[in-house]
Amino acid sequence: MTTEAVPVPDRRLWLLGRDATLNGVDFAAARRGHRGQIDVHFINRVPVRGALAEDRPPITLAAGSGLPDLFVRPVDEDADWSTDTYGRPVLHITADVPGSQPRCVLTVHSTLLDPCFRSAVITFRGPGDGDTDCATTPLPRPLPGAPTVPIDYLAKDFASFSLALSNFSAARYTGWTERSEADFGVMLMEVLSALADELSYQQDRVAAEATLDTATQRLSLLRHARLIDYEPAPATAATATVQLDVARRVPGDKEPLPDTVRCQAIGGQSGAVDFAASPGYALDPRWNRYADQAGTVPQLVPHLWDADMTCLPRGATGMWIGGHDHGFYPGQELLIDTAGGAGGDPPNREIVQVTGAKQDRDLIQGKDVTLIRWADGLASAHDLPRTLVAGNLVPAAQGRITNEVFVIPGDTQSPGGTNGLPGPPAPVATVRADHSDSPAHCLYSLTGPLAWRLWPAPDGGRAQARPVLTVRALAADLPGSAAGGPSPPSGDETVAWQWVPRLLDADSTAEVFTVTPERYSPVLLADDPSFYDYDGDGATIRFGDGTFGRPAVPGTTFLVRYLSGGGNVGNVAPDTIVTVAPGDPAISLVWRCTNPFAASGGADAETPAQIRDRAPQQIKAGLLTLTGPADYQAAALSFSPSGTDGPGWARQAIAAVRWTGSWFSTLTIADPAVDERLGTQLAGLAGLADLLNARRLTGADTAVALARYRRLDLRITCQAKPGYRPTEVETAVLARLDPRPGADGRTGFFGRDRWTFGQPLEASALIAAIQSCPGVAGVSRIEYRGTRAAAWRPLRAFAGVPAGEILRIGNDRDRPEDGLLFVTAEVAR
Repeated sequence: MTTEAVPVPDRRLWLLGRDATLNGVDFAAARRGHRGQIDVHFINRVPVRGALAEDRPPITLAAGSGLPDLFVRPVDEDADWSTDTYGRPVLHITADVPGSQPRCVLTVHSTLLDPCFRSAVITFRGPGDGDTDCATTPLPRPLPGAPTVPIDYLAKDFASFSLALSNFSAARYTGWTERSEADFGVMLMEVLSALADELSYQQDRVAAEATLDTATQRLSLLRHARLIDYEPAPATAATATVQLDVARRVPGDKEPLPDTVRCQAIGGQSGAVDFAASPGYALDPRWNRYADQAGTVPQLVPHLWDADMTCLPRGATGMWIGGHDHGFYPGQELLIDTAGGAGGDPPNREIVQVTGAKQDRDLIQGKDVTLIRWADGLASAHDLPRTLVAGNLVPAAQGRITNEVFVIPGDTQSPGGTNGLPGPPAPVATVRADHSDSPAHCLYSLTGPLAWRLWPAPDGGRAQARPVLTVRALAADLPGSAAGGPSPPSGDETVAWQWVPRLLDADSTAEVFTVTPERYSPVLLADDPSFYDYDGDGATIRFGDGTFGRPAVPGTTFLVRYLSGGGNVGNVAPDTIVTVAPGDPAISLVWRCTNPFAASGGADAETPAQIRDRAPQQIKAGLLTLTGPADYQAAALSFSPSGTDGPGWARQAIAAVRWTGSWFSTLTIADPAVDERLGTQLAGLAGLADLLNARRLTGADTAVALARYRRLDLRITCQAKPGYRPTEVETAVLARLDPRPGADGRTGFFGRDRWTFGQPLEASALIAAIQSCPGVAGVSRIEYRGTRAAAWRPLRAFAGVPAGEILRIGNDRDRPEDGLLFVTAEVAR
């Protein structure tokens, strides 16, 4: 009788299964440099700690060849156990291992270990083996007899990678000739080729975003341009003035007019263009363009006193309107609209600002009239029979007002709705860190395009683009509108955060945010539904990280109200914004709307090609980095304490590199353009130092100083021609040499604008200036002295001035320390 053989199960595979209740020794190894310290690694995560045998030594080291077992230190259940990166137990033991012992067998005795996996062989280093190997790891050699396979470093896509792997496999594994797509090896090559293709694409994209010429993402272009102080222009929204005809007075006893009216311009190439009109104050049907809903009866008509008085002349500051009780108020804007004389003539329109109104009566015609006045005169004449007057003028911007709500992720946010209200949960902001060791910051991408507006700079410089949006943090104990709700809470219930162009300009406590041209979109993952990934260009609100700007508090609900639109499409023609958008709450209160003038100011965002062309010009337009003395000198001449483009603070400057005894330093000496007090000059010098420090190279040292002046007293003796009185000659010579401006605004020979650093006083030039005066026959002698106590010395060829000083002769008797001129004219014999 034979017994059928039962297959032996794969015990190691069973121990690696999920249902395993036993563990086993995977391997044991001695630490480098410490033969007696041994780490025992186990196969799975089944805990072995606390289950070692107690009736016998739990750990034995058999030396073999009939030798006694090696001594093993007792196991400490607290200090000798740990886990690896996968959670499997690791036992650390200490034993006395002789230096001549080549190997031994380690056995762990425990009821939780499979008897087949209780032991492991340990091989120790020989006596000649060093514990630390400082030699270079030898390169792997090809298999004996294997051919050398060339590597194609130009492989960049799926096809080239597949071809390279096929050539490699054919040369290395000659026995494998299968090339069917169903073959496992071919499938593995295609998977590796696809992965290499994706990695190669990502490398190319990352490398392309590193330079201005090859970047494709607007965020990369913006960051590159900002490195050279160039700010690419975003898409700006066009603005217009819209005139509304309302059905009743607003606000009245019924529903109020919303804070914005969504109007639409029709007839353009892109279809209907939205405009958001913001009344901001009460509207009144008495100021309508037409009194009836059909638009046939004018509301405000000029009053004609006589048939010959039909022209409102240019420069007029008032006109008569028929009727009383119009409700005009100072500061109100009114439109004076005069139709063209012929069918093709354009209308003549102007907006005036009312300064006052006076009611009166035309006794001959028996009509009530009202006189309105304004401050500035009319720019052109108006024909009164073809003129209408209208009010209810409100500003409008191209785009649509959008309200959004989002929540900062945190433990305090509610799972459903906003602030615990029923409804869909609000979107969650993205939390990201620029680097692994940098603090995280919160990002929220707007769903629509963000419109920007150009605002004039406070100092009169270039206009600055600002986003048209408000970001408010909702208080924790107040209810908020859910995403897509009708309107956000009032300003009293929220805390406004301010926009800044760069977070680098904000401190750690400022409640500010910035807007970056990027977008993050949600990625549907089963294990992480709140994961967001970069998704190209857009508009994203970026909060601070605690160092630059205050971080958003986790669990806070934010309300965003912004204008979605912008671009050249908003520059519509006059009389094209003529409808209120269907579905707008104000459609029942507003009869009609129109724009008397064309919308302007709309511009598309700079294209990547425009940024690449214009940004490098910024380097040529202004000096950014100081490298040599000429750069320091140019920066000092362009410095202005007010920061405007006006005249510079320094008339002239000089810079030179000097050795301080320990390092090189660039000294910049400036001569102030205005002879101010010393305190004012020192303040300007401090501003110049800040400018040079901001532009100097890293590691370079710079210093600034005020110019020193070489002050001299001159005594000149000249000969007067016959027929000229000596006093006349002396006056003429003093006027020719006086440094102060004369009646014509020009300065004399010693004017401050005529002398620079280190320029000597040449006797020939001085004599030529003196002899050019009328009545001077010649110069007898010229003497000079440096101080009042010094002796007079004759002026030979020249009087030298050090390189860092400027010659100064003020010739002011109230300030003799600045140098004086003494001229004596003698009668020629």
